[in-house]
Amino acid sequence: MPDLLIDNLHIHFDGVIALDDVSLTVKSGEIFSLIGPNGSGKSTLFNCINGFNRPRKGAIRFGGINLLRKKTHEIPLLGIARTFQNLQNVPYMTVLDNVLLGAHLRISKRDTVKRWLSRKQRVAEEALALEIMDLLGIANFERKYLLGQPFGIRKLVEIARALVSRPKLILLDEPAAGMNDQETIEIAKIITEIRNELGITVLVVEHDMRLVMRISDRICVLDSGKVITIGKPDEVKQHPEVVKVFLGEGTDA
Repeated sequence: MPDLLIDNLHIHFDGVIALDDVSLTVKSGEIFSLIGPNGSGKSTLFNCINGFNRPRKGAIRFGGINLLRKKTHEIPLLGIARTFQNLQNVPYMTVLDNVLLGAHLRISKRDTVKRWLSRKQRVAEEALALEIMDLLGIANFERKYLLGQPFGIRKLVEIARALVSRPKLILLDEPAAGMNDQETIEIAKIITEIRNELGITVLVVEHDMRLVMRISDRICVLDSGKVITIGKPDEVKQHPEVVKVFLGEGTDA
């Protein structure tokens, strides 16, 4: 599985520096978390990886390929999937059909024709989707319409849709946002299983520090577009600048 290398990334908007020479490496097979205050550059970094934002300088390489030379729609084809803070679900479709939307990245024109002529292709796609839904604990929701489902279920549907594209790297944007304590415990277990059971590298942006400390192999702390430190959870937790900027008194962490 390829590593993700980010090298001297710099981007600004209307004179405001969003990322200031950010460099980091997400190693294959690890759970890597990005943390920092609002406006620190976390979502901007995700958007650069996906091709939604184009930095002024720097490089992003995945398996040796510079993502900045790729068009936005080409990046998922390289094995990078993403979830979003704002759910991208279709409420008037079933849970299963919402998940299957993620399979379109793997469907060739030939396979599309096969779906018209035979149910065999659809059955194969459904089998993969149900396998992933079972891993996430939502297989029994397959025929239910997404409209009216609990927020936690809709969050898991978004993750399942990303996973059904069979990525090598998944970007999870605040997966625990809006969840209660029990749901957060479950999402921590799921993120770990995505890495352990499916062998997918995980890059997480998250504000819930208990979740981050529980699941992460390494953590990068951003503040005002700069990297404060990168290290293992215990190292980051004790870093004096992190305590001052992010974990100090008066925070919710």
